Amino acid sequence: MGLQKRLLSLGMIGAISFFLSDVLGCILVQGYNPITSYISVLSADGTPYSGVMRTFIMIYQVCFLLFSITLCIKSFKEYCPYTRVGSILLFGVACLSVFTFGVFPMTVESAINPQNMIHLILAITIITLPILALFLLSLGYKKDQRSILARASFIAAILILFFDLSHLFAIKNGWDILGLLQRLSVYSFHAFTFFLSWIYVRKTRRTVH
Repeated sequence: MGLQKRLLSLGMIGAISFFLSDVLGCILVQGYNPITSYISVLSADGTPYSGVMRTFIMIYQVCFLLFSITLCIKSFKEYCPYTRVGSILLFGVACLSVFTFGVFPMTVESAINPQNMIHLILAITIITLPILALFLLSLGYKKDQRSILARASFIAAILILFFDLSHLFAIKNGWDILGLLQRLSVYSFHAFTFFLSWIYVRKTRRTVH
């Protein structure tokens, strides 16, 4: 396996690492409800096992950062401008993830404080930016005649948009399922990342069409 494929395989490793951080957190943190509570609560300052959670998240961040950089390089060499811009936006998501979970993690304080406000602003940006990135990738891959990737990007973008709008609707109506809706949105994105990584690593150029 060449260096490029090794780096592209980090997309799968990163997605698995994020999934493990969430699963382990739900198991280890007593009283935590994944239906009602956000994922970021598991790695908040002062919570039990936050060090373990942040270790897995850090692995995800490094893997996704290297994956997105490699994807940008590949896009500029082989793909159309839409795909290039979409790849750049994915790299932007990776960079924002580092700041959101690493530099400005949530605290366990219930009151609004500057650190939590910055975390929430960055988190909202991370939620919305992938939608634009995936729609651009869908259009780009279609022009690049990569029909499987175009369909996967479009489906993932629609799912994330639907779950994010449902999230806002739940907040407005006081539904206590915000953790579930966040996970549906986040895992739609990670499922796409895993699939994209798998396609580039396991499939030949012909089968990507």
